[in-house]
Amino acid sequence: MELTSHHRLHLLSSTDWKDAVITLLEPRSPYRPWHGGEDEGQEGDTVALVLNTDPPSIVADVGHVGDSRELRQATFRESFASPNVVDVDTFMTVLGLGMRADTFDGDDAIKVELSLDECRYRSAPRSRFGHNDLARARTLLRFNGRCDGCEQEVDLTGMDARDQLFVHTVDHEMQETSIILGYPDWPAVMCRGCRDRMAEDGHASFVDYKFTLNPSCPQCRGHRACEIFYGMPSDHENVPPWEYAGGCCVESVTWWCGICSTTW
Repeated sequence: MELTSHHRLHLLSSTDWKDAVITLLEPRSPYRPWHGGEDEGQEGDTVALVLNTDPPSIVADVGHVGDSRELRQATFRESFASPNVVDVDTFMTVLGLGMRADTFDGDDAIKVELSLDECRYRSAPRSRFGHNDLARARTLLRFNGRCDGCEQEVDLTGMDARDQLFVHTVDHEMQETSIILGYPDWPAVMCRGCRDRMAEDGHASFVDYKFTLNPSCPQCRGHRACEIFYGMPSDHENVPPWEYAGGCCVESVTWWCGICSTTW
């Protein structure tokens, strides 16, 4: 991270955390979910984003203020590639900064920036377990533009975007069913159609619902068909239960059965 001799780091707080995450995922969003931010900075200042989750959280990334001086137009990295969020009060207490301020200067600003950078990729699946805002925000930040259920694109450029995305949460103490089958449920982002269909069909687990959308196994007739992807995953912990790493040698099979290991 490039640092200058003097730093001022601003904390920009959201008015609605879900709208704020949507604007991070889709810069063309019409939402304006930030407190202030007009002409409050100087070119070269940095910005960290605080979400009004319960408890409040901070996004593990830092933006840079340009010549517009507007904090809301700060430039972040090339993309928000699934950044982490952390409990802001705990984060500041660990750094010895005590009560949260709106700005930090000098060494304190540098300390916050470097610590956020260290937290950026701490995104183990368990960090998204639980029925709380932090888990929801972390899950939503991993949204790739398509529903985790039907895999259809979800448009985030309209005013109704917040009503088209639904976060499925899972129990905090959930354990793996087995090494092969993995977790019985998984945090997910769904479109309205899948949210409604999952409820209508009586599925308490998103994983169970997802497997009903995949074909049944031609060998055992079970409903645990995982879609095969090829190559070595860089983050194997976060491979969802409905995907299977097929290795580096590409084969002409698309599905792997989690029950009997048949491929087809």
